Amino acid sequence: MRHCFVASALLCALAPLPGFALSVDEVSVPSVTILTVEATDTPDVVRGHLDRLVGEGGRIALAGSPDVLALMRPSFVRVWPETNTILLDAATGLGIFGLNSEDDAARKAALSRWPWDDPLPAARRTPRAAAPLAAAPREGRHVDFRVLAASPSSVCRSFSREMLRVLFDGRLPSSEERHDFRREVRRWCQYGTLSLHRAEAPQFTIEPFAPSDVPRLTLATEWALIRREDQTQGGTASYLLWAKTLGDGAGTGFTRRDGFHAFLDPSRNELRYLMDVAIHSGWGSIEHRDVVTAWPLNSTFPATGDTHVFRCDAPRAFRPDDCPVAPVLRKLFPQDSSGGSVNVSFGESWAFGGEVKFSRSMDSEGKQGISMTFGFNLMRTESTSAGIDLPLVRVRSSAVNESYRSTWWTPDVPALFQWILARRYHGSLADVTALASTLNPRHEIVWEIPLAGNEGRKLPYHVVYEAGLNTCANGPACTSYQLSYDPTYRAKARVGWSDGMTVSLPYR
Repeated sequence: MRHCFVASALLCALAPLPGFALSVDEVSVPSVTILTVEATDTPDVVRGHLDRLVGEGGRIALAGSPDVLALMRPSFVRVWPETNTILLDAATGLGIFGLNSEDDAARKAALSRWPWDDPLPAARRTPRAAAPLAAAPREGRHVDFRVLAASPSSVCRSFSREMLRVLFDGRLPSSEERHDFRREVRRWCQYGTLSLHRAEAPQFTIEPFAPSDVPRLTLATEWALIRREDQTQGGTASYLLWAKTLGDGAGTGFTRRDGFHAFLDPSRNELRYLMDVAIHSGWGSIEHRDVVTAWPLNSTFPATGDTHVFRCDAPRAFRPDDCPVAPVLRKLFPQDSSGGSVNVSFGESWAFGGEVKFSRSMDSEGKQGISMTFGFNLMRTESTSAGIDLPLVRVRSSAVNESYRSTWWTPDVPALFQWILARRYHGSLADVTALASTLNPRHEIVWEIPLAGNEGRKLPYHVVYEAGLNTCANGPACTSYQLSYDPTYRAKARVGWSDGMTVSLPYR
């Protein structure tokens, strides 16, 4: 059924009536336009709506099944999450956020609480005596500034606000200038989230291990896709993808239901419910869970093998067409642990230097228009980092894979038993090691993808989170299955969650 609610007449006029299912809701959530799409909707019509709303700096929520939403991506949107709700925040640059909503009520509740970005300042209502960007040189302006960003979204927001300050010198831009400014900013920097996990139960069980509803995931992973041009080599372009988990405080990260802390069973000298966790992040499609025996294969503690689930690291003859050409890993945190602590990053420093060119035109009615084009040689410089103590936890990462990386947080079982023996301890281990209660993984990764060879392609990117519950006995021994002499315990539990998005690079 067609619903226009209080939508503008233009939205209703543009939509073809035959087979039309798109609904437009501008009432339920103040200042947010909700578009609900179905398979019968014409993608070009939906993209036309999105193009107009984004150009106006709107706040948009696109709802529908992930397969249908994948068809609706506008050409200027570089990243598209694999979720049933996609938010576009065009207030300054372009934020693209994915979330999964159980129903319309949950979606509207999430939208009403969403931290939308502050819009660009509105145009002055008094007539302008000067031409657009009169304070700037007629042909262009040199730009040189640095942004210290604590999260991927903040680098794009800071970039947008700094460019606004540099180009307009505190003068409020006109509506035409704001429109063109947003268009050019989103060409250089887009940001968002893959998905949000809030005390979420496992999405799947990793075969052949047992299911469990004990582990929970409370985590947000942000990303930023930033264009880079090497002006010394004729403007050769590449893109940096920065992905980082966010969240601090109690109960953030891999956690569990109340009452299921790891503990020592003194009657058998066994550790129960001791957790190990892993994050796998990389390019390309991933194997279906019915293809491999354990999913991800061989990544289970205490094994040390790679996951064998990212298809882009298969032998070249068997790699799918959606693998990126020549990806380069620029950064992976945390580093492997040493002495019970790991280095983690709290910020990235980005230096933008280059030129902004302006051009003016006159339409048939004599109205003056303006366009701007940025040209930057982006540099990612030193990050701010610090050491974090992770008692009785070992951290290690894979180093030989071309298209993905895995990082494991595993218990230091021998050290745990030594600590227990020295103190004659028994009971809950929640105050001893994070893997007994809640572990905040603090994970981030930076990839560089050259535009040459990847232009016009759709490149999937996935993050897989996994958690296992272990029974460890006899010092360092942790069984893959619970001890057979106790029939009340089932096989070891191993579960996971996954997020995905598709990166689409332009032709130039």
